[in-house]
Formats: sequence, C-alpha cells, structure tokens
Amino acid sequence: MASPLRLLREAGLMRYNLIVFALLTAALNGLVTASVGAWLGQAYTSHIARRESVQGLSDLVYERRARAGLVVSSLRRGADLEELRHRKRAYDDVFVEWNKRIQTNLLQIRDLMGTRDATGFEILMQEALVPALTEMDGCLTKGYDLRIAGQDPMPLIEACKFPALHQFALDCAKALTDEMFRMTRLSLSPFGGSSRREIAEADARARAACARVPSAGGK
Repeated sequence: MASPLRLLREAGLMRYNLIVFALLTAALNGLVTASVGAWLGQAYTSHIARRESVQGLSDLVYERRARAGLVVSSLRRGADLEELRHRKRAYDDVFVEWNKRIQTNLLQIRDLMGTRDATGFEILMQEALVPALTEMDGCLTKGYDLRIAGQDPMPLIEACKFPALHQFALDCAKALTDEMFRMTRLSLSPFGGSSRREIAEADARARAACARVPSAGGK
C-alpha cells in the first residue's frame, strides 16, 4: 500500500500535468484562432478590394457611355448651345478620367485573375470595347463641332452609326463587368478562387457578347 506522502506527491504531479496541458491547449487554440482570424480578415479585405476595382471600372465605362448619349440627345433635339456645351464638358471630364485611370484598371484586372500577364478580359477590352468607345467619341465630337459651326450634325451621326456603337458598348461592357464580378466571389477555402475552366468559360461568354464591333462608316 502506497504511503500517504507518495500519494500526495503523485496527486501534485498529476495536478501539475493537468495545468500544463490546459495552458498548452489554450495557447495552441489561441494561435489557431488568431491565424484563422487573420486569414479570414485578409481574404475578406481582398474580396472587397477586387469588387471595388470591378465596380470602379464598370462605373467609368457606363458613365462615359451615358454622357456620350446625352451629348447626342442634345444634337438630335437641336437643344440650345448652353445645354449642348454643358453636356459636352461633362463628357470631356469623364473622357479625361477614363484615360487617367484605364491603365490602373487594366492592371487591377490582372490582379483579379491572379496573373502578371495580359488576361483574356484585358485583351478583349482593348480590342473590342475601347475601339467602340473611341469611334463613339469621334462621332459625337465631329457632330458637336458641326453644330457649333451652325451646321446640321445628324447626317454625320447617322452615317457613323452612333446608335449601334452606343448599344454595342452597353452589351460588351455589361458582359465584361458581369463576368469579372463573378470572378470576385468570396471563397473561405484556402484553395478557393476560380479554376482555369471557369475563367475560360467566362472569357468565352464575354467574347461572344463583344464578338462584333460595328464599323463606323461615313466618317
């Protein structure tokens, strides 16, 4: 039979081991919780930043298109020159903003896709959407100059097919921004994000919407 002194020593040792185990478990749980919390915070911050990038690009495209439509609307109605000049200045402002931010937006698309090289979305924007917006700009600017000079701008506006360009810009921009927005979905998996197949399918859908750029004839 064990002596009382030995029993006390064994009880004390067991208690000590339990305390050490409890402290180690608490410390380990704290480290895991902190690590997971930091990772979740970083994932959410990245998610928000990417969505804001796509939203910023979308706002810029849609504002440029909308203000172009307002200028041509004034030309169609034969509005007074004060209204026309006001709308043209507003369009010029967003045109400058576009050129100031376009490279940053393209780089943000690369970050969204997780690549340092040009993405399919970026190439499609440069080869389809940007040329359409450029043609639209040339069309409305020439029409504006004719109106300021006291001439009828509408034959030129019709010849350069502004309505078709305007609609194409909407369809192509919507497809591009919708697909990019899907790419920004929040994933709580360390292996989350879009697969190569998903990116390829998204690129194909956007490419289908931006397949035909109307030619601006008669300019």
